[in-house]
Amino acid sequence: MTLTGRYAWWVVALSILLAFFLWYATFIVRPFNFWLTMTFNTVLLSVISFASGKIPWQKREWSLRNTGIGILAAIALYGIFWLGHEMLVLAGAYAGLLPRRAENLNAIYASRAELPQYLIAVLLFFPIGFGEEIYWRGFIQRFFLTRWGKGAAFLLTVVLYTGVHLSTWNPVLILASFICGVYWSGLYWYTGSLVPVLISHMLWDPFIFVIAPIK
Repeated sequence: MTLTGRYAWWVVALSILLAFFLWYATFIVRPFNFWLTMTFNTVLLSVISFASGKIPWQKREWSLRNTGIGILAAIALYGIFWLGHEMLVLAGAYAGLLPRRAENLNAIYASRAELPQYLIAVLLFFPIGFGEEIYWRGFIQRFFLTRWGKGAAFLLTVVLYTGVHLSTWNPVLILASFICGVYWSGLYWYTGSLVPVLISHMLWDPFIFVIAPIK
């Protein structure tokens, strides 16, 4: 089905509240294993997204061009984070910027010990990376785009995507979520297709967390 009218706004609003609750529970309450909880979160939000509207891509979008853009976008984002990390290290040394940077990074990567590394990489690729894009760009940004246009959809999605991480009180994680939100929402705006964004996120996640972490 496709969301229409007042019902659509209720579903979107409630799903956003649910996302904020799930992220708070996952990062702060931590009732279960972090990675299994994130898997549950993204699967649930994906189901809501698919149940609330049509599949957010057409078959023709799965092209070599979009695949290539997604791969290059993942590489570029990794480079941005590597460069940003080096700049933060220098800024911290000379200006005292983010004095608890190392501690914040360790808190982010601490969950890597909760499951075998290969399994974390698989879960980050799918369903976590996949599910985040299906919900945030494929459902939320696309919903706002059809109502208020590209610019407003971009801004609202970036604010919400960053906002779900605010409860962590981890400035490095919040900054990272803001950068990723701008990057992937901007990529969706620029390409008009979710496919490159999906590929970028699904590749970047296991690389940054497992294969070649930056810290």
